Amino acid sequence: MKVAVLGFGTVGRGVYEMLQNCSTLSCDCVLERPGVFNEPFIVNDINTILEDRSIEAVAECIGGTTIAHDFAVKCLSAGKHFVTSNKALISAYGLELRNLAAKNGVSLLFSAACGGTMPVLHNMALARRSDTLFKSGGILNGTCNFMLTKMQDEGSSFEDALAEARRLGYAEADPSADLSGLDTLRKVILLSAVGFDAFPSGDLLCEGIQNTDAAAISELKARGLVLRLIGSCGRNQDGSLYAFVQPVAFSSSAAEANVKMNTNMAFWEGENCGRVTISGQGAGRYPTAANVLRDLTELPECRKSMLSSKCREEKVNNGGCEFRYIVIENGSVSITEKMPVSAMFAKAEIKRKEGAGFFFAAMEE
Repeated sequence: MKVAVLGFGTVGRGVYEMLQNCSTLSCDCVLERPGVFNEPFIVNDINTILEDRSIEAVAECIGGTTIAHDFAVKCLSAGKHFVTSNKALISAYGLELRNLAAKNGVSLLFSAACGGTMPVLHNMALARRSDTLFKSGGILNGTCNFMLTKMQDEGSSFEDALAEARRLGYAEADPSADLSGLDTLRKVILLSAVGFDAFPSGDLLCEGIQNTDAAAISELKARGLVLRLIGSCGRNQDGSLYAFVQPVAFSSSAAEANVKMNTNMAFWEGENCGRVTISGQGAGRYPTAANVLRDLTELPECRKSMLSSKCREEKVNNGGCEFRYIVIENGSVSITEKMPVSAMFAKAEIKRKEGAGFFFAAMEE
Protein backbone atom coordinates (compact mmCIF):
# COMPACT_ATOMS: atom_id res chain seq x y z
CA MET A 1 0.00 0.00 0.00
CA LYS A 2 1.29 3.44 -0.94
CA VAL A 3 1.11 6.13 1.77
CA ALA A 4 1.50 9.91 1.72
CA VAL A 5 2.58 11.82 4.82
CA LEU A 6 1.26 15.28 5.68
CA GLY A 7 3.88 17.28 7.55
CA PHE A 8 7.62 16.74 7.87
CA GLY A 9 8.16 17.89 11.44
CA THR A 10 9.15 15.74 14.40
CA VAL A 11 6.50 13.03 14.00
CA GLY A 12 6.11 13.29 10.21
CA ARG A 13 9.81 12.75 9.65
CA GLY A 14 9.72 9.74 11.97
CA VAL A 15 6.79 8.23 10.07
CA TYR A 16 8.51 8.78 6.71
CA GLU A 17 11.74 7.20 7.94
CA MET A 18 9.96 4.17 9.38
CA LEU A 19 7.96 3.69 6.18
CA GLN A 20 11.21 3.31 4.24
CA ASN A 21 11.86 0.09 6.17
CA CYS A 22 8.32 -1.29 6.07
CA SER A 23 7.81 -4.33 3.87
CA THR A 24 4.06 -3.85 3.35
CA LEU A 25 3.91 -0.05 2.95
CA SER A 26 5.76 2.51 0.83
CA CYS A 27 6.04 6.29 0.82
CA ASP A 28 7.62 8.66 -1.68
CA CYS A 29 5.38 11.70 -1.10
CA VAL A 30 5.40 14.11 1.85
CA LEU A 31 3.40 17.35 1.91
CA GLU A 32 5.06 20.44 3.35
CA ARG A 33 4.86 24.21 2.96
CA PRO A 34 6.76 25.70 0.03
CA GLY A 35 10.35 26.67 0.68
CA VAL A 36 10.83 24.66 3.88
CA PHE A 37 12.43 21.49 2.44
CA ASN A 38 13.83 20.66 -0.99
CA GLU A 39 14.02 16.85 -0.82
CA PRO A 40 12.74 15.19 -4.03
CA PHE A 41 9.85 13.50 -2.23
CA ILE A 42 8.43 16.79 -0.88
CA VAL A 43 5.29 18.21 -2.53
CA ASN A 44 3.58 21.49 -1.72
CA ASP A 45 0.05 20.99 -3.04
CA ILE A 46 -2.50 18.68 -1.38
CA ASN A 47 -4.06 18.11 -4.81
CA THR A 48 -0.93 16.20 -5.83
CA ILE A 49 -1.90 13.61 -3.23
CA LEU A 50 -5.66 13.77 -3.79
CA GLU A 51 -5.34 13.17 -7.52
CA ASP A 52 -2.81 10.34 -7.27
CA ARG A 53 -4.90 7.15 -7.35
CA SER A 54 -1.92 5.02 -6.37
CA ILE A 55 -1.89 6.69 -2.93
CA GLU A 56 -4.40 4.75 -0.84
CA ALA A 57 -3.66 6.14 2.63
CA VAL A 58 -2.61 9.42 4.22
CA ALA A 59 -0.81 9.88 7.54
CA GLU A 60 -1.48 13.34 8.98
CA CYS A 61 1.27 14.71 11.24
CA ILE A 62 0.69 18.47 10.89
CA GLY A 63 -1.09 19.18 14.17
CA GLY A 64 -3.65 21.84 15.01
CA THR A 65 -7.18 21.87 13.69
CA THR A 66 -7.61 24.38 10.87
CA ILE A 67 -5.40 23.05 8.05
CA ALA A 68 -5.49 19.48 9.37
CA HIS A 69 -9.31 19.46 9.36
CA ASP A 70 -9.43 20.79 5.80
CA PHE A 71 -6.97 18.15 4.62
CA ALA A 72 -8.76 15.39 6.53
CA VAL A 73 -12.06 16.22 4.86
CA LYS A 74 -10.45 16.35 1.43
CA CYS A 75 -8.56 13.08 1.86
CA LEU A 76 -11.53 11.14 3.20
CA SER A 77 -13.79 12.59 0.49
CA ALA A 78 -11.24 11.45 -2.10
CA GLY A 79 -11.54 7.89 -0.79
CA LYS A 80 -8.20 7.71 1.02
CA HIS A 81 -7.69 6.06 4.39
CA PHE A 82 -6.76 8.63 7.04
CA VAL A 83 -4.41 7.97 9.96
CA THR A 84 -3.51 10.76 12.37
CA SER A 85 -1.58 11.52 15.55
CA ASN A 86 -3.56 14.73 16.01
CA LYS A 87 -5.52 14.67 19.30
CA ALA A 88 -6.78 18.23 18.81
CA LEU A 89 -8.27 17.28 15.44
CA ILE A 90 -10.03 14.13 16.63
CA SER A 91 -11.25 15.59 19.93
CA ALA A 92 -12.84 18.47 17.99
CA TYR A 93 -14.06 16.75 14.81
CA GLY A 94 -13.96 13.02 15.50
CA LEU A 95 -17.63 12.27 14.90
CA GLU A 96 -17.75 14.33 11.71
CA LEU A 97 -14.68 12.56 10.32
CA ARG A 98 -15.96 9.14 11.43
CA ASN A 99 -19.17 9.74 9.45
CA LEU A 100 -17.26 11.00 6.41
CA ALA A 101 -14.95 7.96 6.45
CA ALA A 102 -17.94 5.61 6.67
CA LYS A 103 -19.68 7.42 3.80
CA ASN A 104 -16.65 6.93 1.57
CA GLY A 105 -15.80 3.40 2.66
CA VAL A 106 -12.39 4.22 4.11
CA SER A 107 -10.70 4.00 7.51
CA LEU A 108 -10.13 6.59 10.24
CA LEU A 109 -7.53 5.52 12.81
CA PHE A 110 -5.75 7.58 15.47
CA SER A 111 -3.85 5.33 17.91
CA ALA A 112 -0.98 7.84 18.13
CA ALA A 113 -3.24 10.67 19.33
CA CYS A 114 -3.03 9.46 22.94
CA GLY A 115 -0.07 8.01 24.74
CA GLY A 116 2.76 8.20 22.23
CA THR A 117 4.19 4.69 22.09
CA MET A 118 1.49 3.23 24.36
CA PRO A 119 -1.15 1.33 22.36
CA VAL A 120 -3.90 2.37 24.78
CA LEU A 121 -6.49 3.48 22.21
CA HIS A 122 -5.65 0.56 19.93
CA ASN A 123 -6.19 -1.99 22.70
CA MET A 124 -9.26 -0.28 24.15
CA ALA A 125 -10.88 -0.39 20.71
CA LEU A 126 -10.24 -4.14 20.63
CA ALA A 127 -11.31 -4.70 24.24
CA ARG A 128 -14.68 -3.00 23.85
CA ARG A 129 -15.68 -5.58 21.21
CA SER A 130 -15.99 -8.31 23.81
CA ASP A 131 -16.27 -6.43 27.09
CA THR A 132 -18.08 -3.49 28.66
CA LEU A 133 -15.58 -0.80 29.66
CA PHE A 134 -16.56 1.69 32.34
CA LYS A 135 -13.48 3.63 33.49
CA SER A 136 -10.26 4.97 31.97
CA GLY A 137 -7.58 7.61 32.43
CA GLY A 138 -4.13 8.03 33.92
CA ILE A 139 -0.97 10.07 33.56
CA LEU A 140 -1.33 11.29 29.99
CA ASN A 141 1.07 14.24 29.64
CA GLY A 142 4.83 13.71 29.67
CA THR A 143 5.69 17.40 30.04
CA CYS A 144 3.71 17.80 33.27
CA ASN A 145 4.96 14.51 34.68
CA PHE A 146 8.56 15.48 33.92
CA MET A 147 8.13 18.84 35.67
CA LEU A 148 6.43 17.34 38.73
CA THR A 149 9.20 14.75 39.02
CA LYS A 150 11.87 17.46 38.88
CA MET A 151 10.06 19.57 41.48
CA GLN A 152 9.40 16.68 43.88
CA ASP A 153 12.57 14.62 43.53
CA GLU A 154 15.14 17.34 42.92
CA GLY A 155 13.58 20.43 44.48
CA SER A 156 13.41 22.36 41.21
CA SER A 157 11.23 25.43 41.00
CA PHE A 158 8.31 25.45 38.56
CA GLU A 159 10.22 27.83 36.29
CA ASP A 160 13.42 25.77 36.32
CA ALA A 161 11.54 22.54 35.68
CA LEU A 162 9.78 24.13 32.71
CA ALA A 163 13.05 25.48 31.34
CA GLU A 164 14.59 22.00 31.56
CA ALA A 165 11.55 20.46 29.84
CA ARG A 166 11.98 22.96 27.01
CA ARG A 167 15.70 22.26 26.73
CA LEU A 168 15.04 18.53 26.37
CA GLY A 169 12.26 19.05 23.84
CA TYR A 170 9.46 17.84 26.11
CA ALA A 171 7.76 21.25 26.28
CA GLU A 172 6.72 23.39 23.33
CA ALA A 173 7.68 27.06 22.98
CA ASP A 174 4.10 27.72 24.11
CA PRO A 175 3.47 25.08 26.81
CA SER A 176 0.04 26.38 27.81
CA ALA A 177 -1.88 23.35 26.48
CA ASP A 178 0.29 21.04 28.59
CA LEU A 179 0.38 23.11 31.78
CA SER A 180 -3.33 23.99 31.75
CA GLY A 181 -4.32 20.34 31.35
CA LEU A 182 -5.89 20.92 27.92
CA ASP A 183 -3.61 18.38 26.26
CA THR A 184 -4.63 15.79 28.86
CA LEU A 185 -8.31 16.70 28.46
CA ARG A 186 -8.17 16.09 24.71
CA LYS A 187 -6.79 12.63 25.40
CA VAL A 188 -9.53 11.99 27.95
CA ILE A 189 -12.10 12.82 25.26
CA LEU A 190 -10.53 10.20 22.98
CA LEU A 191 -10.40 7.57 25.73
CA SER A 192 -14.09 8.12 26.41
CA ALA A 193 -15.06 8.07 22.73
CA VAL A 194 -13.16 4.85 22.04
CA GLY A 195 -13.93 3.09 25.31
CA PHE A 196 -17.51 4.12 26.07
CA ASP A 197 -18.89 5.29 22.70
CA ALA A 198 -19.36 8.73 24.26
CA PHE A 199 -17.83 12.01 23.06
CA PRO A 200 -17.87 14.15 26.24
CA SER A 201 -19.47 17.58 25.95
CA GLY A 202 -20.67 20.28 28.30
CA ASP A 203 -18.81 21.15 31.50
CA LEU A 204 -15.46 19.47 30.86
CA LEU A 205 -13.56 20.43 34.02
CA CYS A 206 -9.83 20.89 33.65
CA GLU A 207 -7.20 21.89 36.23
CA GLY A 208 -3.58 21.56 35.19
CA ILE A 209 -0.37 22.19 37.14
CA GLN A 210 -0.16 25.92 36.51
CA ASN A 211 -1.16 26.64 40.13
CA THR A 212 1.44 24.23 41.56
CA ASP A 213 4.48 25.83 43.18
CA ALA A 214 7.38 24.72 45.35
CA ALA A 215 5.42 25.45 48.54
CA ALA A 216 2.61 23.11 47.49
CA ILE A 217 5.07 20.37 46.58
CA SER A 218 6.87 20.80 49.91
CA GLU A 219 3.59 20.48 51.83
CA LEU A 220 2.66 17.30 49.98
CA LYS A 221 6.11 15.77 50.51
CA ALA A 222 5.88 16.47 54.26
CA ARG A 223 2.69 14.37 54.28
CA GLY A 224 4.26 11.53 52.27
CA LEU A 225 2.26 12.40 49.15
CA VAL A 226 3.30 12.59 45.49
CA LEU A 227 1.49 14.82 42.98
CA ARG A 228 0.46 13.66 39.53
CA LEU A 229 -1.79 15.20 36.87
CA ILE A 230 -4.55 12.69 36.15
CA GLY A 231 -7.13 12.55 33.38
CA SER A 232 -10.29 10.63 34.25
CA CYS A 233 -13.38 9.44 32.41
CA GLY A 234 -16.00 6.80 32.92
CA ARG A 235 -19.51 6.00 34.04
CA ASN A 236 -21.09 7.14 37.30
CA GLN A 237 -23.31 4.72 39.22
CA ASP A 238 -26.37 6.18 37.51
CA GLY A 239 -24.81 5.54 34.09
CA SER A 240 -24.04 9.19 33.36
CA LEU A 241 -20.65 10.15 31.94
CA TYR A 242 -17.84 11.93 33.74
CA ALA A 243 -14.70 13.44 32.21
CA PHE A 244 -12.24 15.76 33.91
CA VAL A 245 -8.57 16.53 34.58
CA GLN A 246 -7.16 17.40 37.99
CA PRO A 247 -4.02 17.09 40.15
CA VAL A 248 -4.15 14.05 42.41
CA ALA A 249 -2.04 13.40 45.52
CA PHE A 250 -0.99 9.74 45.85
CA SER A 251 0.80 7.90 48.61
CA SER A 252 4.46 7.31 47.79
CA SER A 253 3.79 3.58 47.39
CA ALA A 254 1.11 4.04 44.71
CA ALA A 255 1.94 2.94 41.17
CA GLU A 256 1.25 6.45 39.84
CA ALA A 257 3.74 7.98 42.30
CA ASN A 258 6.48 5.84 40.78
CA VAL A 259 5.85 6.87 37.18
CA LYS A 260 8.76 9.26 36.69
CA MET A 261 9.96 11.91 34.26
CA ASN A 262 8.20 12.01 30.86
CA THR A 263 6.74 8.50 31.13
CA ASN A 264 2.97 8.08 30.80
CA MET A 265 0.70 5.48 32.36
CA ALA A 266 -2.85 4.81 31.14
CA PHE A 267 -5.48 2.31 32.25
CA TRP A 268 -8.95 1.07 31.54
CA GLU A 269 -11.35 -1.08 33.53
CA GLY A 270 -13.92 -3.50 32.20
CA GLU A 271 -16.52 -5.84 33.60
CA ASN A 272 -14.59 -8.93 32.54
CA CYS A 273 -10.99 -7.80 32.08
CA GLY A 274 -10.71 -5.84 35.34
CA ARG A 275 -8.04 -3.15 35.38
CA VAL A 276 -5.50 -3.08 32.56
CA THR A 277 -2.53 -0.69 32.78
CA ILE A 278 -0.04 0.33 30.08
CA SER A 279 3.08 2.43 30.61
CA GLY A 280 5.55 3.92 28.16
CA GLN A 281 7.00 6.99 26.51
CA GLY A 282 4.19 9.49 25.99
CA ALA A 283 5.73 11.54 23.19
CA GLY A 284 8.68 11.85 20.86
CA ARG A 285 9.44 11.24 17.18
CA TYR A 286 9.74 7.47 17.07
CA PRO A 287 7.36 6.47 19.90
CA THR A 288 4.54 8.43 18.27
CA ALA A 289 5.53 7.40 14.75
CA ALA A 290 5.43 3.76 15.88
CA ASN A 291 1.74 4.11 16.73
CA VAL A 292 1.06 5.77 13.36
CA LEU A 293 2.76 2.82 11.66
CA ARG A 294 0.71 0.39 13.74
CA ASP A 295 -2.47 1.92 12.33
CA LEU A 296 -1.12 2.03 8.78
CA THR A 297 -0.17 -1.64 8.82
CA GLU A 298 -3.74 -2.53 9.85
CA LEU A 299 -5.28 -0.87 6.80
CA PRO A 300 -4.75 -3.84 4.45
CA GLU A 301 -6.74 -5.87 7.02
CA CYS A 302 -9.63 -3.45 6.49
CA ARG A 303 -9.92 -2.10 10.01
CA LYS A 304 -12.28 0.81 9.45
CA SER A 305 -12.56 2.99 12.53
CA MET A 306 -11.64 3.34 16.18
CA LEU A 307 -14.97 5.10 16.70
CA SER A 308 -17.89 2.70 16.50
CA SER A 309 -21.16 3.52 14.76
CA LYS A 310 -22.72 3.81 18.24
CA CYS A 311 -20.45 6.65 19.35
CA ARG A 312 -22.40 9.81 20.13
CA GLU A 313 -21.88 13.15 21.85
CA GLU A 314 -22.90 12.95 25.52
CA LYS A 315 -23.14 15.59 28.26
CA VAL A 316 -20.95 14.98 31.29
CA ASN A 317 -22.01 14.85 34.93
CA ASN A 318 -18.92 15.63 37.00
CA GLY A 319 -20.98 15.92 40.16
CA GLY A 320 -21.14 12.13 40.40
CA CYS A 321 -17.47 11.68 41.40
CA GLU A 322 -16.35 12.62 44.92
CA PHE A 323 -12.93 13.03 46.53
CA ARG A 324 -11.37 14.45 49.63
CA TYR A 325 -9.15 17.35 48.64
CA ILE A 326 -6.04 18.89 50.07
CA VAL A 327 -6.36 22.66 49.66
CA ILE A 328 -3.76 25.38 50.10
CA GLU A 329 -5.35 28.83 50.20
CA ASN A 330 -2.97 31.76 50.71
CA GLY A 331 -0.55 29.44 52.53
CA SER A 332 -3.19 27.87 54.79
CA VAL A 333 -3.59 24.10 54.44
CA SER A 334 -6.81 22.14 54.93
CA ILE A 335 -8.29 18.80 53.94
CA THR A 336 -11.93 18.68 52.94
CA GLU A 337 -14.56 16.03 53.49
CA LYS A 338 -15.58 14.11 50.38
CA MET A 339 -17.10 16.48 47.86
CA PRO A 340 -18.09 16.37 44.17
CA VAL A 341 -15.43 17.24 41.63
CA SER A 342 -17.72 19.92 40.20
CA ALA A 343 -18.07 21.53 43.64
CA MET A 344 -14.30 21.81 44.12
CA PHE A 345 -13.82 23.36 40.69
CA ALA A 346 -16.58 25.87 41.43
CA LYS A 347 -14.97 26.76 44.76
CA ALA A 348 -11.56 27.25 43.14
CA GLU A 349 -13.09 29.55 40.53
CA ILE A 350 -14.73 31.72 43.17
CA LYS A 351 -11.62 31.96 45.35
CA ARG A 352 -9.39 32.88 42.42
CA LYS A 353 -11.81 35.57 41.29
CA GLU A 354 -11.50 36.98 44.80
CA GLY A 355 -7.72 37.08 44.32
CA ALA A 356 -6.78 34.19 46.56
CA GLY A 357 -3.85 31.93 45.86
CA PHE A 358 -5.60 28.58 45.61
CA PHE A 359 -4.14 25.12 45.04
CA PHE A 360 -6.07 21.89 45.25
CA ALA A 361 -5.42 18.21 44.67
CA ALA A 362 -7.70 15.24 45.03
CA MET A 363 -6.51 12.66 47.57
CA GLU A 364 -6.54 9.16 46.16
CA GLU A 365 -8.06 6.77 48.67
